[in-house]
Amino acid sequence: MNRLFLIIIYLLIIANPVWAQNSVETNFSTANTAYEQKDYQKAIKNYEAILATGNQSATLFYNLGNSYYQRGTIGKAILNYERSLLLNDSEDTRYNLALAKDKQIDQLSSAGTTPQQGWEKMVGTFSTNGWTMLLIFLVWATVAGWIWWLIGKKRTHRKRGFTFGVIGIPLVLLTAFIANTGYKIEKDSRRAILLEKEIDLRISPDPKGKILNTLHEGVELNLLEEINDWYHVRLINGDQGWLPESSVERI
Repeated sequence: MNRLFLIIIYLLIIANPVWAQNSVETNFSTANTAYEQKDYQKAIKNYEAILATGNQSATLFYNLGNSYYQRGTIGKAILNYERSLLLNDSEDTRYNLALAKDKQIDQLSSAGTTPQQGWEKMVGTFSTNGWTMLLIFLVWATVAGWIWWLIGKKRTHRKRGFTFGVIGIPLVLLTAFIANTGYKIEKDSRRAILLEKEIDLRISPDPKGKILNTLHEGVELNLLEEINDWYHVRLINGDQGWLPESSVERI
């Protein structure tokens, strides 16, 4: 009896990933069909069901963003386009993101780039995978340079190998540091999108605090700190204040 029970459990464990995959494919197909039929709420429901299983992809976020855009939910449309771009820097996604941002009520102008933001922008020039591939190339180039210095028959060859080896070491270290920074930024993004249709930005983490400004969905924020159920945020125009945690979602 115990052996039969173990066999059944084993078969269920093996079959579960197959069932899960079939469920994802079914939801994705159903969502796509619903979108084509302009049943955007049904499409959203099925795309969100896929995300609930832990499955993520640039296409999934892109399609979900399109569905929210068609429903007029600009905040969630922008959020999902931004998430799609983290996985795949697609021209189509950037175009749709620009369309969604054009529909925002709050058209804020950038106050300029802080040193921290400039550094993060530079790190974001490539994805973590891109920096990793560059790191691998530099490591091999540096090793090749030292080998060339050791076994080169001509003095000019050894000199070039030594130069490549010396220059390569700091480049490898810098690229490794940037790749690690990029990985941390991707895993703990401080960028967020306001999802509330309308909400007050306050001077303190208190629902009765002085109102600094009234914001609308889709505004991009940088999360500075968290106290209880409130986020201290900075807008792209440099303004800072407090918003309820429930009103925003990290990219």
